[in-house]
Amino acid sequence: MRIGLTGGIASGKSTVSLYLASLGIEIIDGDLLAREVLVLYPEILAYLKDTYGDLIFLEGQLDRRALGRIIFQDEKKKKAYLDVIMPKIIEEARKRLKKAKGSFVVLDAALLFEEGLDQDVDVTVTVFVPYEVQIKRLLQRDPLTVSEAVSRIQSQMPLEEKRRRANHVVDNSGSREETYQQINEILKSLGFGEIKGQEIEKKKKEEK
Repeated sequence: MRIGLTGGIASGKSTVSLYLASLGIEIIDGDLLAREVLVLYPEILAYLKDTYGDLIFLEGQLDRRALGRIIFQDEKKKKAYLDVIMPKIIEEARKRLKKAKGSFVVLDAALLFEEGLDQDVDVTVTVFVPYEVQIKRLLQRDPLTVSEAVSRIQSQMPLEEKRRRANHVVDNSGSREETYQQINEILKSLGFGEIKGQEIEKKKKEEK
């Protein structure tokens, strides 16, 4: 069973992904792939160096926050960057889906629907929170101004649209226990099998 997991920035997708991993499910992490392709395909870094120079490099290393500040404020720059990096991320994601050995594997991808990767999985799950919660959590998490936070959120497909497209939705606006319970119910409906209550308790202890 190949599951596509998506959500918006600060929606809690990583929380869901970590819980799924704690159940022994293999995770293909799109954020990690975005970092790995920079090593696998040096031409991506060469493009960024030629385009932005020292603006996004710190002591020879890519400053991802600096890059984000630039591309999320300019739709043309964002599109140009995605046109370079996304084909490689998609290529690697598809390779790893094919190589996955477990009966359940999760492709954790923020741009699952935008890049058509929902066609490569059996079911899709959107992690959802209301817009107001998303803004609040993003400002608490990252050193951004309100306008920067709004720009980051608006640069993605609206969560309402992702919720509409998904086969399953996890409402992450409540407690973690409530979120975990929703995940358990989805997995049960997909034939994952019994999930013992201590899995949630174990996760809670690890997070303290």
